[in-house]
Amino acid sequence: MRIDQATLGVQPPENSKTGRAVPTGAAGIAAGSVSGSASGTDQTQFSFDPARVEALTTQALAQPEIRGARVQALQQAIGNGEYSVSPRQVADALAGDLAG
Repeated sequence: MRIDQATLGVQPPENSKTGRAVPTGAAGIAAGSVSGSASGTDQTQFSFDPARVEALTTQALAQPEIRGARVQALQQAIGNGEYSVSPRQVADALAGDLAG
């Protein structure tokens, strides 16, 4: 899992007019509101705590990028002929790679 630390302290794309992340003020807190109806009764607020983001980033980066035990288990299953992938899953994965 990769975390792009360059985006910390920016508003989510849905809050900006161009669809791109927009830097927040000096406090580094992104906030916006979305009204869900004409009367304005439904309202959502988005914000984040920079300290919490930093803690989660540190926690995510501490995790191994490759889970050795899982890789070994899959290799063993493949070697034993116990791992099967349907043709549909293969096709979906190939299509996803071509689209992405």
